[in-house]
Amino acid sequence: MRVHAECYQCFISQAIRSSRLFYSDRDHLLKPAQEVVRVLQDIDVELPPPLISEEVYGTIRRSLGIDDPYKQIKKKYNDIALKYEEFAKKQIEQADDPLLYAVRLALAGNIIDFGSQIGSFSLENTIDEVVRNPLDLTDFELFKGDLEKSKRIVLLADNAGEIVFDKILLETIRGLYPEKELFVIVRGGPIINDVGLEDAIYVGMDKIARVIDSGQLIPGFWPDFAKGECKAVYESADIIISKGQGNFETLSEFEDRRIYFLFLIKCGVVAQYLGLKKLSKIFIRNDERWARLRA
Repeated sequence: MRVHAECYQCFISQAIRSSRLFYSDRDHLLKPAQEVVRVLQDIDVELPPPLISEEVYGTIRRSLGIDDPYKQIKKKYNDIALKYEEFAKKQIEQADDPLLYAVRLALAGNIIDFGSQIGSFSLENTIDEVVRNPLDLTDFELFKGDLEKSKRIVLLADNAGEIVFDKILLETIRGLYPEKELFVIVRGGPIINDVGLEDAIYVGMDKIARVIDSGQLIPGFWPDFAKGECKAVYESADIIISKGQGNFETLSEFEDRRIYFLFLIKCGVVAQYLGLKKLSKIFIRNDERWARLRA
């Protein structure tokens, strides 16, 4: 998925939102926005937005003089999500289809996003809505069939807090299929509230799966940039669960039937791209049915 005109507004808004975490005066709010505007003048609009983000968010961090502006927010939402863990596991145990319920909870966790334009959100209300109502676009039955035949499952993580619900999904998969190899790929460093190695270990993901640093400082995943263990694990995966909109924006550029996109639409551009409404619930396989979108 490539850059659209609306992406410019999103990048500038992110500079302002990041600044407001620390400052309220005019000068401090203006400076990061001005620096981002300069960067946007020379971007390659044929690239997916997350690939532009590396330079945009690097500019924001340098302008603020803060390496990880969302560090405290990430911890806050990791702690909030952990409080749902016991309840979530009980609900999954009681569900008619534990795997489907776990997928829904992982999808609901995707609402924890400070890089989108959704504004305020309620995790509790989102969980209630997602577990009670049908998914808007789903290949769950295809996923179940592929999962049964697979050996190595890789989850591409998205946001802090959300990672708790991803952990519960992988725990559910391990309980149903104990022979599966489970891996999680996290971001290569601080970028918005995306999950890093420290966050994954904090919530205990390393006790469920092998956690790997992507080495990429973008809010998405670009296979061509993968190196070392990350590259080996990604290429050897039988199933790739791609969490979040950023991973969709990058990986939708590749034809790879191993990928299942699991996310809430939080952007008008992505909603238009898929022909759906914002906050639609998506769980789709990346196959030839979506080839028209890459044109």
